[in-house]
Amino acid sequence: MEQRLATDGDIFGISQLYFDVYEGTYPDPLMKDFALIKKFIASKEGFWFIAKENGSIIGSVLAAYDQENLIAKAFGAVVLNDYRGHGIMEELLAFSIEYLKKNTAGVDVIYSTTRTVNEAAQTLTEKLGFKKIGIFPNAHRTNDYETHCLAAIITPSAMEKRRKNYKLHHQIESLYKVVDSEVGLGPMETIVPEKPTKELQSPGELEVLQSPKFVAYRYESLKKHNKLEFEFFPFHKPNLMIISPDQSIELFCHLSPVDGYCVIIGGKMPGYLNFTELFLTSNRLLRDAGARYIEVIIRADRPKIIESVIKSKFIPCGFFPAFQMVNNQRHDFLVLSRSFEVFDFQNVKLKGLNQVYLEEYFKAWKTMALNPKLLEI
Repeated sequence: MEQRLATDGDIFGISQLYFDVYEGTYPDPLMKDFALIKKFIASKEGFWFIAKENGSIIGSVLAAYDQENLIAKAFGAVVLNDYRGHGIMEELLAFSIEYLKKNTAGVDVIYSTTRTVNEAAQTLTEKLGFKKIGIFPNAHRTNDYETHCLAAIITPSAMEKRRKNYKLHHQIESLYKVVDSEVGLGPMETIVPEKPTKELQSPGELEVLQSPKFVAYRYESLKKHNKLEFEFFPFHKPNLMIISPDQSIELFCHLSPVDGYCVIIGGKMPGYLNFTELFLTSNRLLRDAGARYIEVIIRADRPKIIESVIKSKFIPCGFFPAFQMVNNQRHDFLVLSRSFEVFDFQNVKLKGLNQVYLEEYFKAWKTMALNPKLLEI
């Protein structure tokens, strides 16, 4: 079996592979748009690995690389149906990881999300040293809504740089302990955030602007001038923004038109803004724009913002240690999500701690979504 980086000559074979396996239902347009495949292969931040047998592409996995933070994301792993069960993806992913280590400026963290329709993908990443750190219920849709698991290789180098001198929001202590049991983070003190000392400003009227090229330009301009709050969401580019009439609020998002997956990437906003109102209004606007699942990540040492986001009905679903690097120090992040779909976990097959993460998520959902009297039933 041949393992290597893809070239322009592999574009048709790559697209055919994903079509043969998913029959056109794969939610990421990258896997079926020849121009996008070509652009990814040519980029310095993209690595497209393929496995070939008898001249045909039988396996594929991609890696996106962020040199500033020394992180990589492995995604889009697929093997032709006739070749499954022979360890092909395990070999290809191992090859990919070693390639990234040897041919980049360094990789402190490698992460991936895995499907839960069977245990194979979870077992594979476990064998390669990935640690389970979260779960995304109803995150994506192929034929049905799918729950995905979050796993990461967090190197000793990353752990040495990890900032630990902060206090956890008290509502994420249970989730943190599960991640601690898997990764070995050590105990952390918790805190109940103080109430604001000043009256918070309502975001007022907001509207959605769907103009991808302008949104991308505006985001990069604000980022360049350090005018964005919580702007870290690697490997996502905004294609939509939520904006106030006076532009004092500009919230940047990426919305997939294929399956309604949405992430909030960051934004510009005034001081003493009521974040709970902002996110509640944004939830409604994004839902009306086609979002069926929304995700946001917040630095774990910002308990007041976390408090506001939780109050806007986001549920903690993952804890990512040593994720972002700032001045040679790595920061922990909390992952939160909100789904507008009815949960259906009948097709979910979870392995080990992934089952615990789902139970933690469901407990948090019940507390947030149900009348207290229903919790006694």
